[in-house]
Amino acid sequence: MLKLYPRATATELSHLTTLGGPLVVSNLAVVSMGVADTLVAGRAGEVDLAGLALGASIWAVCAVTLIGLLAAVSPLVAHLRGARDEQGCAAQLQQSLWIALVGGLIVVGALLAVPVWSQWIDTEEPVRRVMQQYLLALATGTLPFALGTALRGYCEGMGQVRPVMRIYLAAAVLNIPLDILFVFGAGPIPAMGGAGCGWATALVSWSIAAALFWHAGSDPAYRSLRLRLLPPRPHWPTLRHLLGVGLPICIGAASEVTFFASLTVLLASYGATIVAAHQIGLNIGSIFYLVALALAQALSIRTAQLLGQGRPKRARFASKVGIGSGLIYALATGVLLITLRQPFVLAYTSNADIVAVASNLLLLCAAFQLVDVAQAMAWGALRGYKDTRVPMYVQLFSYWLVGLTSAYWLGERFWGVYGYWAGICIGLGTAAILLGLRLWRTSRKAIRSTYGV
Repeated sequence: MLKLYPRATATELSHLTTLGGPLVVSNLAVVSMGVADTLVAGRAGEVDLAGLALGASIWAVCAVTLIGLLAAVSPLVAHLRGARDEQGCAAQLQQSLWIALVGGLIVVGALLAVPVWSQWIDTEEPVRRVMQQYLLALATGTLPFALGTALRGYCEGMGQVRPVMRIYLAAAVLNIPLDILFVFGAGPIPAMGGAGCGWATALVSWSIAAALFWHAGSDPAYRSLRLRLLPPRPHWPTLRHLLGVGLPICIGAASEVTFFASLTVLLASYGATIVAAHQIGLNIGSIFYLVALALAQALSIRTAQLLGQGRPKRARFASKVGIGSGLIYALATGVLLITLRQPFVLAYTSNADIVAVASNLLLLCAAFQLVDVAQAMAWGALRGYKDTRVPMYVQLFSYWLVGLTSAYWLGERFWGVYGYWAGICIGLGTAAILLGLRLWRTSRKAIRSTYGV
């Protein structure tokens, strides 16, 4: 029978709010940059918007791969901070910078090769050209993006979420004039169309990395950290541990993003109107999803802190509270998406054909919000337990075998773009159920190993 503990629930909600509130603002600041890119590129024309949509989908795979590689930093630092091991926290960041450097260079190489592999994408040549120029511009900001991600994970794991929030808010504000400048041009800077958003994002990535480096190197909250331009020599046991936890997170996160990116690529042959509507629908959905993702990050940090303090029963309770609050949020956003779907789409474009398709897609977006938030919260709690390998297999199975197969079958056989979105719901729903079952098992195992019951 479900037991309710009002005081304990209020305490955990307070912790999640304290951690999650600034994380929500930080994530919304990040997604607002993508929204600004889409809005500005949409004003430049349908071709620019479609090229940006394809390029942004591919960049999302690269970005999430780097974020996933470094996703272990935050829960590992939080776990060590719960055990009051600040030297260990500092070591996690110092070694994670090597992962950021190597991973960033690999992604840069992949982006520079875009003129070669982009020929395999079935789309109009003008759209392909915008996509290529966009990704080549982003290559110049990939390394600072990776290093900034490592620094952000450390700061959040140490519980310093408000300074991170302020940095990302400033970056979101900076992105808007840069978008306008590079897309439409001014003075000696030529109009670059949708590709200009790539240059704006690259400059913002440099700004974020510089601000985080300054903050981590000067704030007294990190008194055990000795941050230098070059990290200390690689310490292989620490690197192996970071990668042992982080690589499965990376593969799991990349599997979800590549799942969505592959749908965009598969829909490319449907034409610029469908691709643009699909991108707008995903963009609007991502705004609401990133709030839930921030709550999942907060749940991961809170769970790791409690486990570091030797309190697995409380960690399990915190996970239940986190998932419950996430589901309530998902229901509320679903109602909002249904009732305001047309005004949301009209903020992006006035093209009647795009508005009609995108408005219908938001009905399906409201449905998959519920299962997407549920699986995100369960995955966040599992990261706090450092249980990442089995969830990786669950995500690969759910997204690629169940989700993509059903999306392709329903889309090509029956309902076109709407069938693809129905497949999204099926894949995410499968992940939500399986990750929830895994969390139940992992949390029970942690309690038994501590108390012997």
